[in-house]
Amino acid sequence: MIKTLLIDDENNAIKTLQSYIYKYTKNLCIVGIASSKKEAIELITTTKDFDLILLDVNLGDGTAFELLEQIPLKKFHIIFTTAYDQYAIKAFKYSALDYLLKPIDPKEFINAIEKLHKTNATSLKNQLELVSSVEKTKTIDKIVVNSSNVMHFIEIDDIIRLESEKNYTDIYLINGKKITSSKTLKYYENLLPEIIFFRIHQKYLVNISFIKKYLKEDGGYVLLKDESKLAVSRRKKEALLNKLTS
Repeated sequence: MIKTLLIDDENNAIKTLQSYIYKYTKNLCIVGIASSKKEAIELITTTKDFDLILLDVNLGDGTAFELLEQIPLKKFHIIFTTAYDQYAIKAFKYSALDYLLKPIDPKEFINAIEKLHKTNATSLKNQLELVSSVEKTKTIDKIVVNSSNVMHFIEIDDIIRLESEKNYTDIYLINGKKITSSKTLKYYENLLPEIIFFRIHQKYLVNISFIKKYLKEDGGYVLLKDESKLAVSRRKKEALLNKLTS
């Protein structure tokens, strides 16, 4: 049996993986489930024997890449699951890892599992080298945002800014619409490419291409092309100005 860990911060995603395992596989056995980076570290550390992790790229309190850097060295397979768009997937396809786009297609899932029988689990060190090389170069064109009963597919170039509202995030688009996500602003800071988006404040993440002016008044503000005026925190001021003038 292939002993499997499921790690995803979305309950529906966990249920989907469980149903696929029961329906489409005969030799996978779920031995543990975690819904955050913190839970996953404890699960991986305390589970002595497992062969496979089905791992979400973005967890509620961190990323899969941060998780992998903090766990003991073991040998196992990793199949990533994520809402990144298809252009980002190509990078992972060059490695021994697999990468499933949400919502996960059953055929893609079956193909990924079949690969387990054709390759040996590589060491965590080798996997980290592969993941790190991809993480440094990856780009995405769109994100998937679940809002109420709607799944929004948003081009990142259409995002003007993101604003934190406690444990939620308001996403403001160039068409004037606002979409509220149950994910935190930290989640989107990890998800979106830092070459395009900059965290100017604890409350704000902005697409720098939409910054129209930097205002020096009252400690510093940015004026965006949608005429919104957002405060820049003192500790972010120098880094922002360097980014805008480089």
